[in-house]
Amino acid sequence: MKLLTKTGLNFISASIFFFFIGSLGGYYFIRYAVNKMFNNELLEAQQMVEANGGAGLSYADVHVDTLNLRLDTKQYAFTDTVMQYGADSNYEFYRMLRYRRPINNGQTVQYTVIRSTAPSDLMVMKFTLMLAVFPVIFFLILYLVNRASIKYSLSVFYDTISKLRSFDVNKDNRLDLMTSDIDEFEQLNEVFNAMERKIKEDYERLKEYTENTSHELQTPLAIINARLDELIQADNLHEEQVKNLAGLIETTNRLSKINQALIFLAKLDNRVFSEAEELDFIALVQKELNNLDVLIADKQLAVKVESKGGLQVTMNTSLAHTLIQNLLKNAIRHNVQGGYIHIVIEEYQLRISNSGVTLKHAPEKMFSRFRKSSQHPQSLGIGLSIVKRICDISDIAISYKHKDNEHIIQLLFNK
Repeated sequence: MKLLTKTGLNFISASIFFFFIGSLGGYYFIRYAVNKMFNNELLEAQQMVEANGGAGLSYADVHVDTLNLRLDTKQYAFTDTVMQYGADSNYEFYRMLRYRRPINNGQTVQYTVIRSTAPSDLMVMKFTLMLAVFPVIFFLILYLVNRASIKYSLSVFYDTISKLRSFDVNKDNRLDLMTSDIDEFEQLNEVFNAMERKIKEDYERLKEYTENTSHELQTPLAIINARLDELIQADNLHEEQVKNLAGLIETTNRLSKINQALIFLAKLDNRVFSEAEELDFIALVQKELNNLDVLIADKQLAVKVESKGGLQVTMNTSLAHTLIQNLLKNAIRHNVQGGYIHIVIEEYQLRISNSGVTLKHAPEKMFSRFRKSSQHPQSLGIGLSIVKRICDISDIAISYKHKDNEHIIQLLFNK
């Protein structure tokens, strides 16, 4: 829930609660004041009746009765009642006073004074309507003004979020955050600007170190390989020495491949590959399968390519070849002898399924760098990491799932 919506809901909830309490209080206060006014008028009418028989009394009706009831003190009682005058008339609300006082011979005289409350009811209704309508309009205006004010104040925040979301450490750009007259936002901008400078400085140093290290390793590795080749070709070597030299050559070759893979990953991180063209992935898959036919034949794999629609994608050619090549190598390397590879090509979708052994680690770690399989120790553990990075920079969604002994990698291309 957005902050603007949250504050708006809190404001409305609090306003409704206090408005309801205030309306009830206002209604009962007005009703109490009106009833008190009527009570005074009824007492005045009763006193006029006692004094002069009610001469000149026009706003109330009075009934005088004599009761065979002994009282020691006077009694007053005010009540609200509903009465009907005539068979065809409507019921009306009245305020009534019953006043009793004792007289001689053990009897009591009772004065019943009533007055219609219709005019006051209309007045109470108008006041109640005012209490309901005007506060609602007031709170609505206040809510809209408050919402506009908060939205304007948060425009700096939303601008900062947008620029942070589009920030790319590989690009030579600055955040250039919007200034604000709110101190907290200005402090936040200062923190982000300092963080941006620090991130770029650290990234440049790390990138420079990685590039220098990777390139500097190439020369000594090449020298080591050359010297080992010269040594292994010597005539005076024992069988054990030849095996040791062969192991060293394999180790240095492996180290060279890892170094080249890291250089390639650094290029991906730096987005060196930018040129793109439209590629036919059906032809691309077929070409890579032809290049890997020796490995496929060595494992006696049954390969099936099923095309359900053309897959034309605009991306860098080198990255596309590396992507398909690494996926196919992975499907071959982690397959079983006499297994299968099933490739399904659809519009905007490519799925590679292969047989294999049961996965021994969590599926979400499949694309982690240097994730090696215990069944294939010769693997560098970096191929699927390259695949994942290529998908990230090419806007391709990649997913992996396995069921029993079948492994499925699916690519979803942006439409």
